[in-house]
Amino acid sequence: MKVEKRLVMKNRLFRIITIFLVLLFVAASVPANEVSAVWTRLFRRSVSLSQKSNIMASIVEQHNRDMIPVLMEALEEQVGSLEGSGDVTARLQVSDYTKMIIKELGRLKANEAATYIWQIVEAVDDPFLKGEAIIALGKVGARQYTNKLNLLLRNLNFNLGNIQDQRKNEIVAFALVIALERLKQPESYSPLFFASTGWYSSQSGVRAKAGESMLTILDDPTEQLMQIIKDNKEYDIKLAALVAGSKSKAGDANKAALAVLALSEGLQASPMNPTEKIQLKSLRVLALNVLETVSVKPEEAIPYMNKMLIAYRTERLFEIDEMVDLFETFGTFPSDTSVKAQTEFLAYLTDRKESGRVIDLRISKSSIIAIGNTRNPLGFEELTNVQYSDSWENSVKREAKNALSKLK
Repeated sequence: MKVEKRLVMKNRLFRIITIFLVLLFVAASVPANEVSAVWTRLFRRSVSLSQKSNIMASIVEQHNRDMIPVLMEALEEQVGSLEGSGDVTARLQVSDYTKMIIKELGRLKANEAATYIWQIVEAVDDPFLKGEAIIALGKVGARQYTNKLNLLLRNLNFNLGNIQDQRKNEIVAFALVIALERLKQPESYSPLFFASTGWYSSQSGVRAKAGESMLTILDDPTEQLMQIIKDNKEYDIKLAALVAGSKSKAGDANKAALAVLALSEGLQASPMNPTEKIQLKSLRVLALNVLETVSVKPEEAIPYMNKMLIAYRTERLFEIDEMVDLFETFGTFPSDTSVKAQTEFLAYLTDRKESGRVIDLRISKSSIIAIGNTRNPLGFEELTNVQYSDSWENSVKREAKNALSKLK
């Protein structure tokens, strides 16, 4: 018996080597289209999954675009049969076989196979196989499925599926982010943004990858981010939108416009709890920082900045460090409207000082420095008033003198 088994094994090995040599000879001696036809016939003669897998492995190793038709035929054969009966091992073999085909179609950028690949996405629940098919859609440039992929990611972002399937959802979401990054369509920006701020765990990599993808698919996402700020009530989402805008490749004019909108939103809302208070402060401070650093100084920002001065005067609504940020931004706005608002506030401070009130030195000095940084001569009168006042501290007077030296 042992001798017979050995002979059988030798014969099988001989047949395998013979087939390999024949195929090698065929590949070297016939045109490419005929090679493809040979492999197609071999694939069609195969019966078992094992046979198909072995032949497909040989096809895949060639990385030859002439093999796309047989790959598509194999994938079409798999559609509709992936979720059939069978034990775990059989289903795993089918999944591995299908992934092998899909990966190669993606590697070959076979756009003509997009229909079959999408059918796999729709047909399977296995997150790894579904994810492989989604990634392949990105690789083959299947832009016709962008909206459907956007919808899939949107639903996952809002956690509309089964909560018990969180890990599976993260796998699919990561694949969607990769695919949409490759497709580079502007309409994918919003779902990618919400993926970057979504419920996903840090271990999944979804949020980080989505944040990177946002930077590559759209240079100027200002329009999309403005809509997000307007449409969402959550302050952390508004803040995230402003952060995204500040990191984008948008021009300074658009970054400034986004910052003005964010600042207005940060001033309109009233926090309901300490968390919202922190979020709104962060939103205002970042908006001010953006307005300070951009080269464009929109007049539309000044009413909101002045609103902060008025709110501080009447209600002490903002903390000192936030007011310092406000003055630093004011110092980069040299227009008459800006300086008028600043000098009115400085006059208010001087009046309070002369009536015996205590003025925080950081507020007074920051206000004076800002007026000086504008270099606008409209600041002359109030700065001079401070310099020669009997009420202000000497350190404040020195700041006023320095500021006066900067005026044109």
